[in-house]
Amino acid sequence: MTIKRPVTVREYVYEQLKSNILSGVYRPGQRLIEATLAEELEVSRTPIRDALNRLEIDGLITTSPHKGIFVTKITKRDVQDFYQTRAVLEGLSAKLAAEVAEEKELEEFKLLLTEMEHIFERDREQINYKEIAQSNVKFHQKICKMSKNDVLFRMLGSLDSAITLIRSTSWTNYNRKFQTYLEHQEIAKAILERNGELAQRKAEEHIFSAWKSAEIALQKQEEEE
Repeated sequence: MTIKRPVTVREYVYEQLKSNILSGVYRPGQRLIEATLAEELEVSRTPIRDALNRLEIDGLITTSPHKGIFVTKITKRDVQDFYQTRAVLEGLSAKLAAEVAEEKELEEFKLLLTEMEHIFERDREQINYKEIAQSNVKFHQKICKMSKNDVLFRMLGSLDSAITLIRSTSWTNYNRKFQTYLEHQEIAKAILERNGELAQRKAEEHIFSAWKSAEIALQKQEEEE
């Protein structure tokens, strides 16, 4: 029997605040006030302060002297830097996965693809967007694990929070979500066919497509402010 380790108050507060930021409950540029957060989560200000320190290290919040603490606001340069870097890493990840993944891993990968199919088989009104986001993360993580490159896995992991924050502000269009699914299928097909070069190219194209979508959404957001 597996004994579930109890979550500490500090960990609970950190995870809750992080989830609220990445899911868009707290919007980019929004000011976060310790006393208000403590009241919302029904905890003292000490674990709130500890969580905010960790979130600042994650790059999810920014402290402005004499002004306060704010959810990090994404700039066009941020989008450019993160997606340029991610395109290179995801391309390499897909290439290696196609070349070195074990057959058992590929079978598990196929099951993941089937799960993704089931999500998009539903009527648009019934689609759970949280499931889409989770399947997207699982898809990229699985490919990276199949690459068997621990350094690559850690480097991509270090971009997770920033990429998710960007996605929370821009990945709101259904058509983009469905296009992402189609792009995932192309990457998967190349990997399953053991075509490393094609897998790399399709992965890079996928990230550049996401980059373009993020820039368009960011520009629209700026025009509405």
